[in-house]
Amino acid sequence: MIHGHGDDIFRYSDIRANFSSNVYNHFDHRALYAHLAKHMECLAHYPAPAPEQMERRLAETLGIDASEVMVTAGGTEAIYLTAQAHRRSRSVIVQPTFSEYADACRVHEHRVAYVYPHQMSAGEDGRDAWVPAGCEVVWMCNPNNPTGQVWPRADLLRLVREHPATLFVLDASYAPFTEQPLISPCEGVELPNLLMLHSITKEYGLPGLRLGYVTAQAALLETLRRMRMPWTVNPLALEAGLWLVDHRVGYRLPLRELMEERERVSRELCRLGIVEVWPSDSHMLLCRLRMGRADNLKEFLATHHGLLIRDASNFEGLDAGYFRIAVQTAEEDDQMIKAITEWIES
Repeated sequence: MIHGHGDDIFRYSDIRANFSSNVYNHFDHRALYAHLAKHMECLAHYPAPAPEQMERRLAETLGIDASEVMVTAGGTEAIYLTAQAHRRSRSVIVQPTFSEYADACRVHEHRVAYVYPHQMSAGEDGRDAWVPAGCEVVWMCNPNNPTGQVWPRADLLRLVREHPATLFVLDASYAPFTEQPLISPCEGVELPNLLMLHSITKEYGLPGLRLGYVTAQAALLETLRRMRMPWTVNPLALEAGLWLVDHRVGYRLPLRELMEERERVSRELCRLGIVEVWPSDSHMLLCRLRMGRADNLKEFLATHHGLLIRDASNFEGLDAGYFRIAVQTAEEDDQMIKAITEWIES
């Protein structure tokens, strides 16, 4: 899907608050920009064919071996490499979720089934019965985009261990945005059928950087490395990534404040009477209009208030009433709530 993602700010001329992309928009990047300004000459040379220096630095930080880390040009490259490495597999995609899993599977001729296990209660027998016999790959996002929900860590570990013949692709791009316990990269590399995707661009609020990485056992990653084209990660992104890892203390999310703000915004939206809000464990909220269309609301907010939300109607299984937001500052969130109220009353 080239069109229909969040953060389509390029379509608008005067956006002052961006809720459409699941990043935190209030990090101070000035020190990074100053560092990169001193290293622009790297663009005059090819980077290493494979970003091994960045992989070693990440491995040191994560406490795993460098053979268990593979750096990619954003999470999207990792998704497509995984689909390519397991071409024509029988895949199950846990919905509703990020569309690129399905798009990558279609490109590489997977036989795809969609499942909606969130509709089952936590204590329901057969909760993971949606992993059918013969299923070769399961694609999951945790915390999930667009719902913000987190699968219980113990349930996920049990699921992976009880299906050793199935590869679980676990997109952990939003792991920094929840207080719920999650599978760590150290735990993940102990499991021979778990491949985890991570996003430096989301963690550090730099979606234009296009920098991510995969963690898994070396044998799993070797399959992906054989598919990877040389020089896919540009040298300026690698320079930024190395700097960010070394300065990660300066990029700590105000997580407690974000979670409290998420709860407040959810309550305020529900009070409007026309908006339903899904429960969330992260900074994002999936909402549904009881009346009206999300695309109309999006255009009104962008055109009249300079506020950008994500029309979520193109997620598999969601209808024209769905939109998604990532909470920001209380002041920006209040502007959004006020503007939605105006749209409802107009």
